[in-house]
Amino acid sequence: MNTLELQTKGGTFLIQPTELSSFYIKELISEEAKMMHDAGTSFIKNEIENRLEFMETPEAIQVGPELIQKCGELGFLGLEVSEKYGGMDMSFKDVLHFTTTMSKGYSFTGALGVQTSIGIAPVFLYGSDFLKEKYLTKMIAGELLSAFALTEPNAGSDANSGKTKATLDAEGNFSINGQKAWISNAGIADIFIVFAKIEDDKNLSAFVVEKDFGGITIGPEEKKMGFSGWSTCQVFFENVKVPKENLLGERNKGLKIGLNTLNTGRIKLGASCIGVGNKVIQHAKEYAKQREQFGKTISSFGAIKNKLARMSAYIFAIESAVFRLGNDIDILREELTTKGETFSNAKINSLKEFSIESAIVKVFGSEAQDFIIDQGIQIYGGMGFSADCPIEHLYRSLRISRIYEGTNEINRLVIIKEFVKKGMKGELDVMSAFSKVYAEINNDSVEYSLNTLEKFQQFTDNLKSLAVFVSGICLQKFMQKLEEEQEISMHISDLLIQVYVLESTLLRIQKLQLENMLNEEIHFANLNIIAFDVFAKISNSMNELIACFETEKEASSLILARNKYLRFPHVNVKEERRLLAGYILD
Repeated sequence: MNTLELQTKGGTFLIQPTELSSFYIKELISEEAKMMHDAGTSFIKNEIENRLEFMETPEAIQVGPELIQKCGELGFLGLEVSEKYGGMDMSFKDVLHFTTTMSKGYSFTGALGVQTSIGIAPVFLYGSDFLKEKYLTKMIAGELLSAFALTEPNAGSDANSGKTKATLDAEGNFSINGQKAWISNAGIADIFIVFAKIEDDKNLSAFVVEKDFGGITIGPEEKKMGFSGWSTCQVFFENVKVPKENLLGERNKGLKIGLNTLNTGRIKLGASCIGVGNKVIQHAKEYAKQREQFGKTISSFGAIKNKLARMSAYIFAIESAVFRLGNDIDILREELTTKGETFSNAKINSLKEFSIESAIVKVFGSEAQDFIIDQGIQIYGGMGFSADCPIEHLYRSLRISRIYEGTNEINRLVIIKEFVKKGMKGELDVMSAFSKVYAEINNDSVEYSLNTLEKFQQFTDNLKSLAVFVSGICLQKFMQKLEEEQEISMHISDLLIQVYVLESTLLRIQKLQLENMLNEEIHFANLNIIAFDVFAKISNSMNELIACFETEKEASSLILARNKYLRFPHVNVKEERRLLAGYILD
């Protein structure tokens, strides 16, 4: 297998090395991405932050169309679309840079994300030439606003159980009846990407439905915990007449369209956690430097430094994983295009290939973001409970991150399901890796190197061996029923998540060294802090996993693997956190 193949196969991070020369880090941002960042930053400041109090009220929903159209005029809506339809055809990693910038737009970020990620994307990737010609240019200009109508009152995570029906008439046109719930942008949308079952089909199909077709009723705006300036409504379809040309993709393929579209959203959600997390850290840092207790600022207290350092290290880790993934998708898309695939198919297949990693960055990013916001509120103390606290509304609003784009529980199951499927199909040679680890399980542990990067490479390799061994043992025991053992499956997914994030962090630092961009003291502090937290989380997952077995004897092989591979190369984490906190505060 050549280097390119190693880089462009989802899931191989666990069993194969990654080629450092083609590894991407955010520090290598392109000039084009910098320009878009500057434009986005200016937009957020002038259009959102200058009237933030109003923008976080339900009344602000009605200014959404005007702002989205301004985004269209600035070129923000067509970054991923080919130039043929008025887009910019930027690389996915450059789009992710822009996502981190625009994530600081509070409620408006949600409306913008719906338009680009789950509105424009499915039409561009799956639409016929007719649909692209009819809708894409106007969507990119912000003249047509979109909503993604998949969820129903009784069909959330199990989307394919939806009851919305499309019946055929003699000419082959459709009539849609049903109800959708929690539809973002519904109150301002001109067109809906609607998922329904045609006649007695077992699987969903997708349609592009104009509000002007008639028969569509929009429910009142939902009263939500947060993001009050972002439209969310129920949508009712009563005998909505849809031309046969508005079928999106193929009949019975709607669920695949929905899930593949959500892969894009999951990665972008991970990227958005970077921008929001940095905003929280900035606020918390400034407050800690101003707030005095016991005769000195609270920023001088070890407990506060501990929080700030971990918050910042988590951002470093999310960045490492998100931009690694974005670059891998770019590499695969380019490879597939070179082999003759169309632009759309290459994009679809590159996103689909990395469904495991997409779920990983969604889960890790959203949970790290929640940790950062929670710690930010704690730094504010009593003031954090006040509505005047600048991050109070983020605490409420961003709780949705662990729910939409697939709940984190569903995403954990996606990780293990895709991992097992790839292994069974021979796309991942997991069994060879398992056999190798199994043969070495009784060998003595190797002592860690004194060199920091070598030491953490050994530690990462140990965790990979642990994840491979645990996965193999659990697969042997449960076989096809592993998916039904959700508690066990989710613990295995947690191992994969932590390994991917740690390796991404280590590779970023190795790349910084290769590019002569390494600040050894600070970057090593980030690595030490993340590695210790990964160790703590995997320790907990292993203990939970072992406790899922009936007897200690039954779990003996897992205990043996835990004791062999789960050894942390000692560092003074307290001092590393203080060091990083000092850098942040300065």
